[in-house]
Amino acid sequence: MPHPFRFGVTAMPVPGQGPWPDVARAVEAAGFHRLFLPENHPLPDGMTSAGVALGATVTLEVGTFVLASPLHDPRHVSWQAHSLATTSGGRFRFGIGTGRPDVAADAEALGVPFGTGSERLARVAATLDALDAADGSGPHTPVLVAAGGPKALRLAADRADTIALAISPGATPDEAEAITSALPDRVEIASSIFAIGDDVPPFARHFLGPHADGLAERDSLAWLPGDPDDLCAKLIERRDRFGISCFTVSSELMDAMAPAVQRLRDR
Repeated sequence: MPHPFRFGVTAMPVPGQGPWPDVARAVEAAGFHRLFLPENHPLPDGMTSAGVALGATVTLEVGTFVLASPLHDPRHVSWQAHSLATTSGGRFRFGIGTGRPDVAADAEALGVPFGTGSERLARVAATLDALDAADGSGPHTPVLVAAGGPKALRLAADRADTIALAISPGATPDEAEAITSALPDRVEIASSIFAIGDDVPPFARHFLGPHADGLAERDSLAWLPGDPDDLCAKLIERRDRFGISCFTVSSELMDAMAPAVQRLRDR
């Protein structure tokens, strides 16, 4: 039995977009299930911003996407996550990973060690241990782990409710399937969409780098077709083949994703 479709928007409080509570309410009104917040110092931090978004909405799930483990004390951030989950009635989703390479600069700015890959992954595990302790015998705080390498995927498969695939946008469908086919059925798999049709937003082009061109030709997991019928068919195909059921887009692509949200929501 496949996981039901879930749709999310990735956004953060940035200058010029309007009040952050209004952004959260717009995501909820558009029918998306989740609002995900990246972590980019020195922009407003994800945990504080998540709390504001939760307070501004009624049914929207809100989560970090994702916190970088070297920037956070495991016991302190697990206390925050448990608090947000408890006070929101279970609408908070705690996303964590080892951090992108450029997080090293954030760590330096904050005066904390970045650490080796193994140390950062161990910190993810320590944080999840602390969250389990904070939750105790009460409701479980949903956990999302960003993972792409073998060790991170093993940890995520064991501990996460959702795995956000952190694989190259240049990966072939066969390479992606080799990863997803090894994941347990109980885990929800999430994939980030950076382009729909011919629309590759400037931020996505910067993030994707040399992989920004030829997304459609490679059938990259970072891309979806622009025609609404083809878009929905592609989402169904990816769930059937890869087990991916949670798809996230930037706020710039909300309108392009709307047909799928309307047709496939909760199916």
